[in-house]
Amino acid sequence: MQQEKIDFIPHTPAILKQIFSRRGITPNKRFGQNFLIDQNILLSIPDIADLKEDDVVLEIGTGTGGLTRLLASRAQHVFTVEVDKKLFELSSDILKLYKNVTLINADILKTKHELNPDIISLMFNWLREHNQTRLKVVSNLPYNISTPVIINLMESNLPIDLMVLMLQKEITERMTALPGTREYGILSVITQLFSEVEVVKTLPPEVFWPKPEVHSALVKIVVHKGKYAGRITDYPFFRKIIYAIFTFRRKILLNSLEYLKLSGIPRERIKGIIRDMRLDERVRGEILDLDQLIYLSEAIYNLSKFEFPGRSIEE
Repeated sequence: MQQEKIDFIPHTPAILKQIFSRRGITPNKRFGQNFLIDQNILLSIPDIADLKEDDVVLEIGTGTGGLTRLLASRAQHVFTVEVDKKLFELSSDILKLYKNVTLINADILKTKHELNPDIISLMFNWLREHNQTRLKVVSNLPYNISTPVIINLMESNLPIDLMVLMLQKEITERMTALPGTREYGILSVITQLFSEVEVVKTLPPEVFWPKPEVHSALVKIVVHKGKYAGRITDYPFFRKIIYAIFTFRRKILLNSLEYLKLSGIPRERIKGIIRDMRLDERVRGEILDLDQLIYLSEAIYNLSKFEFPGRSIEE
């Protein structure tokens, strides 16, 4: 069956339903498909991202291409990733006249802990060929993948300096959470390590179709990859420390660190580090702020490398 050609879809539920019905598309909860139908919010996003004509943008979740069109009208180039085959075909139709848009039908994640290497390689090659050294991420990010995507983007080598993301409100609360609170965890630490987060707007479910069961927030994230440069000797080591602490957050710090199998390092030496930090030996790691976590990681790293050479954290 020949499909109609569409240049633009006004984002109203009635029109979206009509087009989706013709294309055999059903919003998929598994992919976190909720489409922004408030035009004022949609139009504000490129301004919040302060898009310039020499900017390169990564969008995750093309959807119907509504935001993509706005990004492409302002930026030098847009890479937009859509995992859903039918939505990819629809957005390809809508965006066919935009020569500065690269559409990618793929999952942005290879695994929970790794971005899709083919997409990353494609973008790096383009940036190198066009002498570009900066990248912005602007996206109505599918809520079901938001946490691993944010963490992997923060930890990647992509030259990201700004992200403007539509997220579940709970995720933004975790990103900005303070030590000792229920929301404070791995996402909080990594986000605060690499960036500064500003919640621009909190949004009700009614601005999306289908309506999600949660409130949302539009956030502006200024990324500083070198924010703590020089303070963390071995980032993978630091990462293992914080993952152990927050995976076993209800345990005392000493016990959660034992899951790392700190081979050959006596428990008393770890206790000594905790005492040096002026903390009780029975403290839980979830109350440590970023500076304390860095101090702890560096102290254990130095202990393992210099006082117990050949010893390391086991996988």
